[in-house]
Amino acid sequence: MFKTILYSLCLFIGFSMSAQNQKGINFQKIDLEAAKKIAQKENKLIFIDVFTTWCGPCKLMQKNVFPDEKLGEMFNKNFVSLAIDAEKEGVDLAKKFKISNFPSYLFLDKNGELVQYDFGYYNVEQFSTIGMAVLDKASSKSMSKDMTKTMSPPIDQVKGKMVGDKIADFSAKDHLGKTFTLSKEKEKIVLVFIRGQWCPYCNKYVESLQNIAPQLKAKNARLVIISPEKPEFIEKTLAKTKTNYTVLYDEGYKIAELFDVLYTPNQKTLDFYNSRLKDDFTTARSDNSGRLPVSATFIINENKEISWRHFNPDYKERASLEDILKQL
Repeated sequence: MFKTILYSLCLFIGFSMSAQNQKGINFQKIDLEAAKKIAQKENKLIFIDVFTTWCGPCKLMQKNVFPDEKLGEMFNKNFVSLAIDAEKEGVDLAKKFKISNFPSYLFLDKNGELVQYDFGYYNVEQFSTIGMAVLDKASSKSMSKDMTKTMSPPIDQVKGKMVGDKIADFSAKDHLGKTFTLSKEKEKIVLVFIRGQWCPYCNKYVESLQNIAPQLKAKNARLVIISPEKPEFIEKTLAKTKTNYTVLYDEGYKIAELFDVLYTPNQKTLDFYNSRLKDDFTTARSDNSGRLPVSATFIINENKEISWRHFNPDYKERASLEDILKQL
């Protein structure tokens, strides 16, 4: 009988502790990179409590503020929350954001960019107000970005970088997370923009480019493919084309903007792509703006200048393999 009572008591305590753990802000035991992936998937911001073990106000926030149920509901709905010790796993983070006061609070967007920084002790009501202000600020920033996106020109107004233009340095990662940086390349670069793995013309063209791999090597040239699609969709490009070339994820369309090949399709085209391609079009890229790159090809010489280009707004028309080799 005593064992039964003891077991029931332990079970009750376990349930009580579980219920308590569910109240307040849910601080996840993950690193920032993992938090960014969750934030991107769930469309949330990131909140980081940067503390030290010797900091009195840090302990008071953890005891009196963060466990509040209503505060937790608001933060758990809108933020991926982390608690990071500035003197242990958070040393690099503290250096990056120049943190010298504790507790410090970093409010980041889903890509890890700073939205707002704050520090010090606040009561529940004050900290809730800060959280709401961050959400409003992030929302306004997002709306501003969306407005900018809608201002991307239609395809007939996009001209592309010209021969002789110097190209500013840029970096991007491939599907394996390996970084390509233009300034570090000693070879001539053949840069090919594609629209995505859903485009049969792109796939056929990328596949045909394999035929000139030996000639490119002989001419001290490297071919790099630029895709607006996320790494998991680039995997599909690789599978469909069997290409051995580097395929970079143009996150945020930065490279397409740099080369002035970025445009917004008309609404009829967007409606067609969205209805026909569904997730392959709507979720494959950095955002839902529907923007695409012109399927252009540029040759960049060792001085990082454009020495030749093929620019045709018609995605069915691509640079011929013969012309590429002739211009190297």
